[in-house]
Amino acid sequence: MKVIIVGGGFAGINLALSLAHNIKFQVTLVDKNDHHFFTPFLYQLTKGVLKPDDISFPFLKLFSGKENLKFHLGELVEVMPSENKLILSNGILEYEYLILATGSVTRFSDHQNIAEKAFSLKTEEDALALKNHLIKQFATADVSNRNLKIVVAGGGSGGVEASVMLAEILDDVRAKQKFPNLKPEIYLIEKEDSLLPAMDLKSQQNAYNNLKELGVNILIDHFVEDYSDNSVLFSSGEKIETTTLIWTAGIKSRKYNGFISEAYNADDRLVVDDYNKVIGTYNVFAIGDMCIQRNPENFPNGYPQMASVAMQQGQNLAENFQLMAERKALKEFVYNDIGTSIVTGKRIAITSFSKSNIHFYGKTAWFIRVFLHLRPMIQEGNRLKMLFRGVYGHFGKVIFNK
Repeated sequence: MKVIIVGGGFAGINLALSLAHNIKFQVTLVDKNDHHFFTPFLYQLTKGVLKPDDISFPFLKLFSGKENLKFHLGELVEVMPSENKLILSNGILEYEYLILATGSVTRFSDHQNIAEKAFSLKTEEDALALKNHLIKQFATADVSNRNLKIVVAGGGSGGVEASVMLAEILDDVRAKQKFPNLKPEIYLIEKEDSLLPAMDLKSQQNAYNNLKELGVNILIDHFVEDYSDNSVLFSSGEKIETTTLIWTAGIKSRKYNGFISEAYNADDRLVVDDYNKVIGTYNVFAIGDMCIQRNPENFPNGYPQMASVAMQQGQNLAENFQLMAERKALKEFVYNDIGTSIVTGKRIAITSFSKSNIHFYGKTAWFIRVFLHLRPMIQEGNRLKMLFRGVYGHFGKVIFNK
């Protein structure tokens, strides 16, 4: 069975490794990068605590000794389901079964200025670009002895954690007097009437209080309309002058030609059935952030776009491929909620287990979060190493020099 997986994130890599050593399947993983990178540690790259090599795992090394797994470097351009072909940036591949796992990208909601000028935090390149930009802005503001305002748009988990990261960077800068004349301010903007709108009221208030203690200015009920002439413009007519806008206000998926219009939802996620098969196809599947899969009982609006969901979908699909090969009934995907965790302060977090309705706050929640991060590890041997890097990422020195 010739299987092609496009995308080597948590979903794609877990599917590929789950099919390793099974000679019934000849698996090719396609990715525009030559490595898998551990996205939960992107903020540590911006802080300078970790380096790109610390969170990167080359596909060729991961597949070494696995005779049925191959890696193809390339970027998906178009899918041709009627011909079972993929158009890549560097050629054409044929498949018997196709799995799309290309993840998500930042959603700018047709704001062209924001898309061109704002920073996002989805890739290694994003994290390093933001780091280099901040260093230059700190140095410039220090020399000119002027106020420096940094704006984070989006009060969900990404915006909250980005604000904490910035506060930790500024705390280090102040402590070491690297930029003695720097007068920085952080603004976190949310269009709804609370931070973390998807979470319970106590968690929302906890996050709000922790961020205020870090000195973050929080503006709720504020809708960002544009970013022009180094100013964030709000629908109310207010504005904040800044040369740094970090956009965390939503994500969407990549859209590829070749599927019926009904196969995509408003966020360009492919609609799949209970087995992750894309509607309107018979041999194309989508997993991870790329797909929208609903569970009427527990997740009527679709499973959350989280690493744990992506991993479990990849593993379940691998099991179903083996059942297909044996001509047995397939297994519907059911998400096992292993908990979610959001950093809300310096070594402080919120950790929730919705299945049992248990919530932890503060340092206890932060320590639980560290171990929750072990779950997405792609190989057992990486877990101890990444545990060390994760702890070091929060306790290690911030490297932010002139």
